[in-house]
Amino acid sequence: VCQKETVCVTGASGFIGSWLVMRLLERGYFVRATVRDPGNLKKVQHLLDLPNAKTQLTLWKADLSDEGSYDDAINGCDGVFHIATPMDFESKDPENEVIKPRVNGN
Repeated sequence: VCQKETVCVTGASGFIGSWLVMRLLERGYFVRATVRDPGNLKKVQHLLDLPNAKTQLTLWKADLSDEGSYDDAINGCDGVFHIATPMDFESKDPENEVIKPRVNGN
């Protein structure tokens, strides 16, 4: 992906997603960051405070459990970094209930 292009980062408010967003903004990318609740400043303020965020970052509401909720954020992007993952530590069948659905994109 070349600089000055638009990319989407799913799970942008998490630890890895936040670092990725910061690095992409530093390198001049326009970033569409997907989060569960863009209005929850407790979860997203750290993204909004990043250098270049005012001009290069937009927050998009999306949730892994809501099919199609990523469509608008991803549409028109030059690249997608799919970092979002559910945090289900009590699954009886983690491979089929957590891993496979995320690898397959649903």
